[in-house]
Amino acid sequence: MMEHCIVKQVRKQKALRKRSSGFAISLFDSVHHLPEAQWNRVLQKNNFFMSIPYLSTMEDNPPANMRFRYAMVYVGKKAVAAAYFQLLDLSGENLGSLIDPTKKEEKKGVRESLKEYFRKKAGKMSVELLICGNAFASGEYGFCHTEEIGEEDAFHALADTIYRLRRSEKLRGKVSAVLVKDFYKEKLGVSDELKHYKYYRFSVEPNMIIDLDPSWRSFDDYINAMSSKYRKRAQSIIKKGAVLERKDLSAGQIKANAARLEELYNNVHLKAKFRLASLSMDYFAEMKNTFPGDYRLVGYYLKNELVAFRTSFITSAYTEAHFVGLDYGPNREHEIYQNMLYDYVREGIECGLPQVHLGRTASEIKSTIGARAFDIACYVRHSNPISNRIIKPFIDYLQPSEWIPRNPFKEPVHL
Repeated sequence: MMEHCIVKQVRKQKALRKRSSGFAISLFDSVHHLPEAQWNRVLQKNNFFMSIPYLSTMEDNPPANMRFRYAMVYVGKKAVAAAYFQLLDLSGENLGSLIDPTKKEEKKGVRESLKEYFRKKAGKMSVELLICGNAFASGEYGFCHTEEIGEEDAFHALADTIYRLRRSEKLRGKVSAVLVKDFYKEKLGVSDELKHYKYYRFSVEPNMIIDLDPSWRSFDDYINAMSSKYRKRAQSIIKKGAVLERKDLSAGQIKANAARLEELYNNVHLKAKFRLASLSMDYFAEMKNTFPGDYRLVGYYLKNELVAFRTSFITSAYTEAHFVGLDYGPNREHEIYQNMLYDYVREGIECGLPQVHLGRTASEIKSTIGARAFDIACYVRHSNPISNRIIKPFIDYLQPSEWIPRNPFKEPVHL
């Protein structure tokens, strides 16, 4: 009986892969060519990182190795789904940077072998990675659809869209692999439809999110909600950072400080687990021009020297912590990074928003200020069937590292 079910499922998957979704699909190589009204109709203004103003600024100030594609799915003349893609040209050197230097010792041999392989191939190897989603933001920012189509049909349409996009890119060079990111745990029941099309699901570091209690009218209310241990810890960290001067930089000031900001950005960026692409300082300045009130780059000064910065987007639903830069020299003495995390919370409370999204990395540290982990999964498919089998152990190697969740808040009293 079990074998019969497996055979039946395999036949269903093969049939799905051979069958067109039946939707009309339009592909665009620039956000400036998109039918704006139809795109907005699908988004319904609830996805900031797929909004045309954000995408336009991103496309006009791209990383050197990145291009962009967009897709609209139609039933008749009515748009029912939208997809956003980033195309990355990766050299062997880029791929070598994906090897995590913090993995356990028993994997050192594997890590060094992979690094050496990619180093040797750096000048000869080029991989074209197609990402459905945003490499610079954690969340479901690559695909959305209206309720006029069901989930199964929507993901069939997405798989069909990716297939057509891969074929359209053949003149520029073959797409080596496809990454579809990011889906939260509650969405996996429907996003797993992609498995029917030979996509492999894998976990990545969770998105760390703080739910701001509506009763917190001020930052002091948030601090007072902590248990004694974490309240004292927070107060000690904030005291160490009291000498830091914060400045909300304008677009002009960002450009004027571009060299130092880039240095601080690279200090953090080069430590990152994944370094698919680097943002230019033009990106930061132009985001400020596009969203003067909703995008912030706050510089941290110590004795008039810029020693750190943090960026954030203030959306209608939450504060999104974006990128930070840091001089690690004075960091320990003045707890600069920790102070930036508390400043994100302060910002969210002052803006009256229900959540602060702190992104991935440093999960345990972020949990000490009240962030909870929201698990995320991605899907990957290699264009070469043989390589598709090889990619699974590589992805397994990149699984999230273990960490201990903390709860800084007072335990509720059960009467």
